[in-house]
Amino acid sequence: SGDLIESIKGIATRDMPLAYAELLLKGQPGTAIALSLLHLPDPEPQKVELTRAVVPVPPVTVQMLPDHIGYIRPEVLLAGKAAEVGSAVKSLEKQGAVGLILDLRQCASGLPEEGVAVANLFIDKGLLASVSGQRWPKQEFRADAAKTVSRLPLVVATNGGTADGAEVAATALLENKRAEVVGGRTFGEAAIRRAVTLEDGGALILSVAKYYSPQGKSIQDNGVIPSVPYVESEPGDDSEEPARIPLAPKPPVKPEEDGLIKKAVEVLTKGPDASSQR
Repeated sequence: SGDLIESIKGIATRDMPLAYAELLLKGQPGTAIALSLLHLPDPEPQKVELTRAVVPVPPVTVQMLPDHIGYIRPEVLLAGKAAEVGSAVKSLEKQGAVGLILDLRQCASGLPEEGVAVANLFIDKGLLASVSGQRWPKQEFRADAAKTVSRLPLVVATNGGTADGAEVAATALLENKRAEVVGGRTFGEAAIRRAVTLEDGGALILSVAKYYSPQGKSIQDNGVIPSVPYVESEPGDDSEEPARIPLAPKPPVKPEEDGLIKKAVEVLTKGPDASSQR
């Protein structure tokens, strides 16, 4: 997160259409591809060779935090993930959870319909979202009480990596006053898109319909604004870093050691105005 792809197979990405970049990156599993990455704050690009592979869909993370706070984090909201989240909620309730945190940070892959289904797990009535476009008939998604699995207090965590279906879920829960949203503004990407092939072999990706929040706000244009803003710090913010940082994934932070999740627990147990916001 935060790295920039400077070149793909020796072709500079500056002004490169996204569709062309995707075409260059894709390939058969087991084949290699050369990239040049800018790994900030290092000013010099670093060359890496990656081996293509089928990416497995990660399972939903489920954990009981101290004070019987249930923690749920779906990495993606692809088809079937809402049901997995629902099973996680039921399991945490059986273990004695008194409140829930739904962590949607970096949850960017998925379907808007799956986001509607996630919101419906916690909301038993009312409008969850709608979709419409200039040539797309308006469709409303309303809660079905039969699909609701929990009425426990809930807090949702978001950041700039929250997109698409995760945004639909977050704004539905927020605007129905079912949950507080803690963290950063989301990306803004909930829409129905169609690719139009051009004569030169390129492609133009158009949003033919947009998803709207229960209050009628375009999610693509506005994103989701948290009710409790929280700025996450990066590891090393308070210490001097070497001039050249090795290309390696950052170790995951445990939920109980995560500053934003600590804030979410505070909001869940004491309310959004219990303490000053960071």
